Amino acid sequence: MRRFAHLLAVMAMLMTATPLVSQNYGIVFGDLEVTAENAADIFGDGMASYDVEGNGLVLRDGFGYNLSHGLVEIHTGNEFHVVLEGNAKFAASISSDDPIVVETVGDGYLKITSNISGSALKCKSLTLQPKVFLDLLSRNSQNNMYALDCEELTVNAAILHAEVTTAELAVHTSVMNLKECWLQKPRGGGLNDSYGGICYADGLPAKQVRIIVEGFGVEEILQPEPQVEKVFENGGIVIIKDGKKYDITGREL
Repeated sequence: MRRFAHLLAVMAMLMTATPLVSQNYGIVFGDLEVTAENAADIFGDGMASYDVEGNGLVLRDGFGYNLSHGLVEIHTGNEFHVVLEGNAKFAASISSDDPIVVETVGDGYLKITSNISGSALKCKSLTLQPKVFLDLLSRNSQNNMYALDCEELTVNAAILHAEVTTAELAVHTSVMNLKECWLQKPRGGGLNDSYGGICYADGLPAKQVRIIVEGFGVEEILQPEPQVEKVFENGGIVIIKDGKKYDITGREL
């Protein structure tokens, strides 16, 4: 009986000395893991939280995060949501095995600038919901790194800017779905199987990509250019524009 009591006492001591391991959700910011203990306020400043039920990272207006080396990693096993409550910025490379959906409360702007460790954003697939503005920049990266690297890109009435400075291709993807928005740059371009991403019409890789909502596909080139001509008449300069004559001050003759 005394031996049994001693055994219980030892077990109690071991349980007290061994800290409980917090649940890990598969989200890591450098050396900081998102757990049940910090999910409500990840960095302790009230700017970011993790919604367990919705599998979403909520970023408040003014959020900023900097990681000079290494990755922000997202491996939750399900579709992952980034919810913007205003403007947010990452100076880090983000890598995810999950499909990512970026959505916003009102208008939301998200800027991601890569570090030397990878593409600005790499994920299985990316969906931008209405009123989102995603701005991706990959600086001083190798040619196997991109501003955006995903298997499928879907943009729903949202804006995407992507740029690389030293690499060749800004957006590496196999499928592109655009709804109520259009590819402004590269003008006339699209997906190219040879490079596996968005290229110019002649097949050259695009270092800058812009998908916008203004115009809904009606390019400026379709608008008739005004015909302007300058001639000399009666010793003075006459400007002819759209068949009408004006003097040098702009007064119609």
